[in-house]
Amino acid sequence: MNKYAKGSVTSILVIAIIFLALVVLGLFGYSTSKEMAKKKEVEKEIISLQEQADNIKKENMALSDRISYLSSKDYQEVQAKDKLNLQSPGENVVIITPGSSAQSAVSSPVKAEKVSSTATETNYHKWWDYFFKLRVL
Repeated sequence: MNKYAKGSVTSILVIAIIFLALVVLGLFGYSTSKEMAKKKEVEKEIISLQEQADNIKKENMALSDRISYLSSKDYQEVQAKDKLNLQSPGENVVIITPGSSAQSAVSSPVKAEKVSSTATETNYHKWWDYFFKLRVL
C-alpha cells in the first residue's frame, strides 16, 4: 500500500502544481488584457488629439492668410476707397445710380415724356395699369 500512497501523493502534487500554474496563467492573461485595453484607449486619445492639432494648424494657416490679406496694401486701398471715399492720384470716380442707363440719357423726347409721367404716378396707379391695361409688345 505504501506504493499506492506514494503514487497518490505525487498525483495530488502534480494536480496542485498544474492548478497553480493555471491560476498564475489566468492572472497574467487578465493583467495583460487590461493593459492592452488601456493601450488601445491611449492610442484612440492620441489619434483624436492629433486630429485636433491638425484642425488647429489649418485654422491658424487660414487666420494667418487672412491677417496677411487684411494688412496688405491692396486691402487697405479698397477699404479707403469704399469707406473713406478716397481715390488714387489720376483716378476718376463715376457714380452710376440704379435704374439709369446710357440709353435713357440719349432717348427721344417721347420716352422722356413717358418717364416724367410715370415718375409722378402713384404706386397703386402703376399696379392698376400693370394688371388691368393691355400692353402690346
